[in-house]
Amino acid sequence: MAKSATQAAEADASAAKTPKQKSSWLWFLTLLLAGAFVASGLVGHEPWTAGEARSLAAVQSIIDGGDYLVPQVDGTPVLDTPPLYYMTGAGLAQALGDYLPAEQAARVASGVFLGLTLLFTALVGRAAWRHADDSVMPAAGAAAVLVLISSLGVVWYGHDMLPETGLIAGMAMGLYGMALWPRRVFWGGLWLGTGAGIAFMAHGLFGPLVLGISALVLPFLGIARFGRYLRGIIVAVIFALPWLLIWPLLLQQRGDDLYQTWLSANTLGRYIAGIDLSNPSAQLQWLWLFLTMAFPAWLLAVLTLVLRPGAIFGFPGFRAALVVTVLGWGLLVLSDALSPVAALGLLVPLAVIGAGGVQRLPRWLVWPAHWLSALVFGVAAAALWVAWVWLLYLGEPPPVDGLGSYLPMDQGFQWQPVAYVTAAVLTVIWLWVVLRFRPSRPAALLAWPVGMVMVWSLLALHQPWIDAAIAEGKLAKSVPEQLVPEPAPAAMPAAPAPQDAGADTTATAL
Repeated sequence: MAKSATQAAEADASAAKTPKQKSSWLWFLTLLLAGAFVASGLVGHEPWTAGEARSLAAVQSIIDGGDYLVPQVDGTPVLDTPPLYYMTGAGLAQALGDYLPAEQAARVASGVFLGLTLLFTALVGRAAWRHADDSVMPAAGAAAVLVLISSLGVVWYGHDMLPETGLIAGMAMGLYGMALWPRRVFWGGLWLGTGAGIAFMAHGLFGPLVLGISALVLPFLGIARFGRYLRGIIVAVIFALPWLLIWPLLLQQRGDDLYQTWLSANTLGRYIAGIDLSNPSAQLQWLWLFLTMAFPAWLLAVLTLVLRPGAIFGFPGFRAALVVTVLGWGLLVLSDALSPVAALGLLVPLAVIGAGGVQRLPRWLVWPAHWLSALVFGVAAAALWVAWVWLLYLGEPPPVDGLGSYLPMDQGFQWQPVAYVTAAVLTVIWLWVVLRFRPSRPAALLAWPVGMVMVWSLLALHQPWIDAAIAEGKLAKSVPEQLVPEPAPAAMPAAPAPQDAGADTTATAL
């Protein structure tokens, strides 16, 4: 035991001596991957789900009528969530109107929130893995970003036109404030309050509830002395109040019936009353959703707890991320009033926790992880490139058995130079990473995040084909029907899905 503790201390000391030049390439690679991930597949396609169609209709109502306070869908007020996402989409549609069609410019809102999420994830990673002597674990912020963009939930939902993209950005800001709190009271309180406010204006009470309860727990975990803690709470409340009060007050002035409709669906009691432990099958569905949406962040987080148990005592920011993770996922699993997409807001703390264990992974784990990544993403990339070349030269999809069940077989080739260059560059980078960084070096784990972004860019290269499949109802994003909450009183009927009526109904619940 003493020997392993000594080895761990030596590993930390060795990492702390790493020259800045050696980690600068990792930051450059992370910035490149983050930019490519945010931009790929963001614009240039029709809504993929009923949730996206509904968001687009709400944004269009603001553009047409100029009413930022109460967006509408088919003349019915949208009150199930505050309108931050729709307001942002409408503002971007007007600002970018000379460069993009309004319906495409509105989609940039998801890119803005996703970019903010990645930025604050990097900041949280640096702040959370800061030693007591104020030294930062090398590349902790970059590692947190790479873990986040590797997570299946962010890849699956991160580009969608959904208010939850604002929720994840607000949660990342709030968590950064908690991690900053022990060293900088004012800035910690500012980002905690601002993050809670943005999470509220994007999705409602879930984000502020998790961040608020976590903030109340922090003084019992030694995050900060009571005086600093109290000052930080005051600062956080001051910066959160404008976000929490202005829109509800304006809504009440618009009409008490609108305010009461919104309030009835956004009370603390709705979350607590929805807690039900009598349905084990639903809990198992949530477990499966957690294992898939949060992979591989949850696996790295568990390994971090095993490999670095002392981090709970030595890193206040780590404790804050752990508290937010436990409270947030606990509320999601126990309450049936929340949609699975709300889990996006809890992937950031998992990624931050997992970032601390990357450098400690044993060789016997790095080897299979590297070669599994090389195999999975290599096969996927080869298949997507072959399909693209086949379309290019023959003008029709490759004759693969069963392919017609998922994709239309009358699709022709469409030249997209930007998507092609991006996919080609990322493929070369992935090949370089696989060949350059071999096990048992921890850098060999880069094959997974780089491969994930590469495959996402290759899917964007086939975007017209995927759009046609979604329009025909052959592809749809679905979740277990048991996990879709009953519509709240303020929830409006969803706009018609951009697919045939015969598509899976659970796919339209998002």
